[in-house]
Amino acid sequence: MRLLKLLAVTTALFATACHTTVYVPQAINAPALKEKYEFKGNVGPNNAQAAFAVSDNIAIMASGQFVYRNAFYGSEGDEDNVFDRNVHGGAFEGGLGYFKAFGSKNRAVFDVYGGLGTGGFNTLDKSYYDASNPTNTEDYKLRSRFAKGFIQPSFGIVHPVVEAIFSTRFSVVNFYGLTAGNLARGADSTHSGAFYQIGSKPRFFYEPAITFRVGYKYVKFQMQLSAAACMNAAPGTHFNDYFQPVNLNLGASINIAKWYDSFKR
Repeated sequence: MRLLKLLAVTTALFATACHTTVYVPQAINAPALKEKYEFKGNVGPNNAQAAFAVSDNIAIMASGQFVYRNAFYGSEGDEDNVFDRNVHGGAFEGGLGYFKAFGSKNRAVFDVYGGLGTGGFNTLDKSYYDASNPTNTEDYKLRSRFAKGFIQPSFGIVHPVVEAIFSTRFSVVNFYGLTAGNLARGADSTHSGAFYQIGSKPRFFYEPAITFRVGYKYVKFQMQLSAAACMNAAPGTHFNDYFQPVNLNLGASINIAKWYDSFKR
């Protein structure tokens, strides 16, 4: 319950802000592998993930993300204050990790992954762009690119029917290539400091997540709720208005493993 409260509090801190997003954290790849040569893949509407155990305790993983929201959010103004309907872009990351199953029936799993990623996003500056009077959208676009590194410890309970995993990710994100259209807030001296200072130094993100999988053996439905907060945002600059604070990801999980054949209740 404390973990759920932590996610709820993090969400509430940003739910009152109107976000113009130039960074959407990826869905966290939380495979919870248990044995050598086990494979787990997850596919959702805007992400794909895979992990493979190359030995009894070492695994590799990769994740891809693609964000394009206009077709899913209805008309302008329907979105809430957390999600930016205009953000487009994506990212890719890969990692190497250690995992260990333990307990009397090896139902508990601890793993820790570290890795690197890169990506970029663009969006419209909704503070100035008037959708009812469309003009050259390029003049109102904000763009960012980034490279990042992360470390991600997780603890989970894994069963043929249900899995529950809590992950705590710490990311260092280096933003570069920040640009703003001629009529976006980058052209307004009041806002330009906040936007361009995002890339003035690496930014540290705390990203906790809870992942649930329900199904039977090889195929499960997956749901993940995650939060993200920049830990070294400059006071008074509204940095977090540019970062999506929460993610809800749904999809399907495929797991190929021998331990299902020998599982005992």
